[in-house]
Amino acid sequence: MSSIITGLFKSQSQAKAIAADLENSGFQDADYIIYLHAENISKEVKTSIWQYFFKDKTKLEDESLVVSVKVKTPEQVDKVKALFAKNNCIHQNYIENIKFRDAQSLQYLKRIVSLRAKSEIYNAPEVNYRDQSIGMNSEVLFGKS
Repeated sequence: MSSIITGLFKSQSQAKAIAADLENSGFQDADYIIYLHAENISKEVKTSIWQYFFKDKTKLEDESLVVSVKVKTPEQVDKVKALFAKNNCIHQNYIENIKFRDAQSLQYLKRIVSLRAKSEIYNAPEVNYRDQSIGMNSEVLFGKS
């Protein structure tokens, strides 16, 4: 089993540049997967979904892009992270102990990322919230009035 780094990018038009950067960094064609979508979704629908999830005013031109890269060494991890940052990666996930052939399914990766996000929420430390108590205030008089 190997590890992969998955990155989410704003536009599918970045696919060629990212592929070229990966190959220039020493990765083979068989070491990465670029998930392209054939179906067209209107800009308005994509933008509204984006704004709902990320709470910003970004307007999308075309569909987002997901790229997965197989990494074996810490040096490769650093290379991919730097390359993703250079190409304005929106979000990265580092997934250990996954078969690269399983990563070919974008649905499988989405399930893994979703489960990881849920486990991070459930493992969050307990937060104690203190609210204002109803009790004595400055109008209470002690002793004789």
